[in-house]
Amino acid sequence: MLAVGTAGRKLGRSDPDSDPMPLTRAVTRLLQPLLALGLLAVVLGLGSYQAFLSREVAQVAEASQLRLDFYRRTMAQTLEEFRLLPTVLGLDGRVRGLLAGPQAAAQVDAVNRYLEDVSQDPVIHVLYLLDAGGRVLASSNWREPNSFVGNNYGFRPYFHDAMDGRPGRFFGVGVTTQEAGYFLSAPVYVGGTVTGVAVVKIRLDALEDAWRRSGDLLLVADRLGVVVLSSTPNWKFRSLFPLRGADREALARTRQYLNADLPLLQATDGQPILGPGGQGRRLSLAGASLPFVDTGGRVQPLLSESIDLPDYGWRLVILSDLTDAQKLATVMAAALTLSILLLLMLIGLWRMRRRRTEERRAARAALERVQADLEARIAERTAELLTANRTLEDRVSSLKDAEQILTRTRDTAVQAGKLAVLGQMAAGVTHELNQPLAALTTLADNARRFIERDKPEAAAENLDHIARVAQRMGRIVAQLKTFSRKSGDALTPVDVADAIDNALLLVESKRQAADVTVTVRHGAPGLTVKADITRLEQVIVNLAVNAIDAMEGAAARELSIDTCIEGAEGIICLRDTGGGIDPQVWPHLFEPFFTTKPIGKGLGLGLAISRLIAESLHGSLTAANDDGGGACFELRLPLARGEF
Repeated sequence: MLAVGTAGRKLGRSDPDSDPMPLTRAVTRLLQPLLALGLLAVVLGLGSYQAFLSREVAQVAEASQLRLDFYRRTMAQTLEEFRLLPTVLGLDGRVRGLLAGPQAAAQVDAVNRYLEDVSQDPVIHVLYLLDAGGRVLASSNWREPNSFVGNNYGFRPYFHDAMDGRPGRFFGVGVTTQEAGYFLSAPVYVGGTVTGVAVVKIRLDALEDAWRRSGDLLLVADRLGVVVLSSTPNWKFRSLFPLRGADREALARTRQYLNADLPLLQATDGQPILGPGGQGRRLSLAGASLPFVDTGGRVQPLLSESIDLPDYGWRLVILSDLTDAQKLATVMAAALTLSILLLLMLIGLWRMRRRRTEERRAARAALERVQADLEARIAERTAELLTANRTLEDRVSSLKDAEQILTRTRDTAVQAGKLAVLGQMAAGVTHELNQPLAALTTLADNARRFIERDKPEAAAENLDHIARVAQRMGRIVAQLKTFSRKSGDALTPVDVADAIDNALLLVESKRQAADVTVTVRHGAPGLTVKADITRLEQVIVNLAVNAIDAMEGAAARELSIDTCIEGAEGIICLRDTGGGIDPQVWPHLFEPFFTTKPIGKGLGLGLAISRLIAESLHGSLTAANDDGGGACFELRLPLARGEF
């Protein structure tokens, strides 16, 4: 008796309930590093993207400033080419003679012809001479129907500047021709007194055409923010800032832009193109304002840089597209983030595999020790029973003690079996994750090479593949977490198709290893039953695993899963092509700890637990041999929706 007690205490130290390691804890330990990696990916991705984008934007801004300086010099050259021409016209004797006395017809004709000869340059639109009251005495377009001769332009600012003895500069739309141009004026002196004004109007169309051909987005705004020149025609005569009432009144007096509404040209965020003080800012212009934007309404991110033109009261603005900078920053940030994450994941996977190997070895060693201890105790008890001359009561007591030893040993073996199953599951997860990780490594290397070869589109396609592979890994881990979670008591509507898909995902590695073909047929699409999804998936997993094991060695290995509705119940039927259920097994099929599998492949609890789960869900689980061979298990559960 002393020996039996000692054996009981030794077996008690390996009691399976002393230090449980549930699947929930294992899945939690797996999910924690994945969540940490996800958070690290977000931080690294956003931080590196902002850093790369800031660098690219700075480079675009620097290049824009260089181009701005070039366009400033070419525009100044165009405007200043004819700056002295009005002064030269005022020195001509015919012009001064016309202003000095009565305007005889011969004098007017001579001056008209003179101005016509001088205006042969294609940049010059028209030359004309105004008297002290602002009336046009002679003009180079005197032959044309819309001749300036006789018109009064005394309301124009360039006339008042010249009459005050200063050269005049003015951009506006012609009152007579309805064409925009740049006006240069100079006073004409007769006897030391300003008696008239000589004016030249030049065209800037060639300058705008050159801007359009360059491919750059350029505009020139006056002191009120009105766009007077632009490489995009429909930007002209729009305002960068809201015009005040006083400004609109001044424009009406000078008729600078005639009756133009001057609508606001702004970014999609509702802000002006230029920031305070005119400094550059990032913006996006809506497709309605940009003819080069596609008809789908795509918004194009732009960077505005500007430079002042104080001699003309203008500001020259260049808008640079940031789309390529954003794409390059995205690719570089994604490549850097994925490289770091892949390195960390490989290190974590190596450590996890090493830990699982050590746990499997420890479980196997514990099982061997329990088995050796059991054999020694049984041999010791058998020897005592054979050699001792005991009464029947003592022998019965000894048999009861032996039975207790066997019961405790069986519990220990069950726990060891649980540890072995956990090791198999970890090996399955490792197998499922190895291929995606290898694919991630290959795709990341390809992305890096594409970036080195300046192929961002190909690199982006590789990154899309990486995202899909990572999502597949996430689904595998998510299903393990759901399967391990403790079920609740409340029953809710459950989509049968989703439950079957989730269960098959858990047995995928076992199905592949056994080379089993799975066919799912939904006789009632959208079938929803009243159940608990975790417990329902557990029943389907148990039945699927039993079916795969039953088809081991079979010529045809096919598992069929059919769903249908009968009355107020939903039916899930699993059929295999194994050897079927032996008649001698029928009475014990749903008994706990009864199994026909070899030692180490099952504890005989799967079907017993599955029936208990079905009954707790107010359903039933039955079995039968299929006419075509193999076994058929039918799970019935109440429908979650109304009557059918």
